[in-house]
Amino acid sequence: MHGLIKILMGACLAAGICGGPGFAVGQDGDERQVPLNVAILDVQSVFQNAAAVKSIQMTMRTYIEAYRAGTQREEEEIRAAQQELARKRESLSGEQYEAERRKLEQRLLEAQARVQERKRGLDETQQQGMHTVQMALNTIVTEIANEQNLTLILRKEQTVLNATALEITDEVLNRLNARLPT
Repeated sequence: MHGLIKILMGACLAAGICGGPGFAVGQDGDERQVPLNVAILDVQSVFQNAAAVKSIQMTMRTYIEAYRAGTQREEEEIRAAQQELARKRESLSGEQYEAERRKLEQRLLEAQARVQERKRGLDETQQQGMHTVQMALNTIVTEIANEQNLTLILRKEQTVLNATALEITDEVLNRLNARLPT
């Protein structure tokens, strides 16, 4: 508790040194006082609890499971074809075996390319969805800053101690959920 008092006294002293409750802004001698209105935003909590983010995650899990099932089926078919080729090896000529082996190798390469393409598509889809959420979040934070005349918004993880009255996390989350429900 004694350490907390020292921190608070230090903050008060710093505020006094910086000119009190505001700070000077100016160019070419044009100085004016801008009040320091601070808010705290828990961005991590917003992303963990936003309906749109949860929807993106759920959709991605569904796509991943579907792709995983398709990929697994394809791998099993290729494995079965490899085993069949191994059984036929004795009955095939060298040229026939090499031709069959090359076909199988080509099939494997094509399957690997499809897997990579699917993964790339999933990554792009997720990035687009999260970009939409981030843009909406930025807009909402700007709106709240303008409405409440905020001059400084800090991420909660950057603060050591804050009054809960300074938090805008719930308001941001509510607006984000209203704007991007799913």
